[in-house]
Amino acid sequence: MLNVPLVKARLSAGQGSFEVEGEVEGYCAFSSAFLRRKGNPASMVVMKVQGDSMQPEIMDGDAVLIDQSKKEVKLGRIYAVGFEDAIYLKRIDKEPGKIILKSVNPEYRPIVIELGEQTFDSFRVIGQILWVGREYQE
Repeated sequence: MLNVPLVKARLSAGQGSFEVEGEVEGYCAFSSAFLRRKGNPASMVVMKVQGDSMQPEIMDGDAVLIDQSKKEVKLGRIYAVGFEDAIYLKRIDKEPGKIILKSVNPEYRPIVIELGEQTFDSFRVIGQILWVGREYQE
């Protein structure tokens, strides 16, 4: 088993989270074979999700395992991304000169980011989502 840090930063599945401290709150244990098969365990963190834009696939309060070394965008995959001061959990599509952040929940419109000099430094891929865990409420 390997312990992956649970960081305080909250991923927004909605309008964007501003809790970005990245302070370690605890650890989540995963099988070392699972982590190595999925990516680079040294670059992985677990974060909690806030919001409903990725429902029903990822729910408010879920924990997600992110490999921060997987920044190359593959269509159809879900990523943690930063834009300006917010962190989002979205699917990413690309068009010439644009990045499109898409939600699963149809109530949320895509976020279109024009890739120009002004946005070049304000958009970043934090990492790819590898696993989702959910604690059931009583």
